[in-house]
Amino acid sequence: MKMRLRITAVTAVGLGAAALLGAPAAVASPESQFLDEITTVNATLPGKTPPEMVAAGYATCDHLRSGTSVLDEMSAVEQTYHFDQGTLFVSAATTNLCPNFAAT
Repeated sequence: MKMRLRITAVTAVGLGAAALLGAPAAVASPESQFLDEITTVNATLPGKTPPEMVAAGYATCDHLRSGTSVLDEMSAVEQTYHFDQGTLFVSAATTNLCPNFAAT
């Protein structure tokens, strides 16, 4: 009886591990990737919540699509939010929130 229980337990553990290994990896959203990046590079907007930072990132994408140069947008972000990480913020936005901008 004990042997059958061990075999059943080992089989169950093996099947569970196989299911986990075969499961597709969770894909983070562009917004969470953006927030992760600006947090990692210390380019979060002072006094802003994560949703406000995502909105500012999408606004950056909109400005760039409407013709604002990347350098002007970097300066505008720094002036608007009173911090000196505009380059990193705009880079994170274009990488995660509007990746097609760089290709156009």
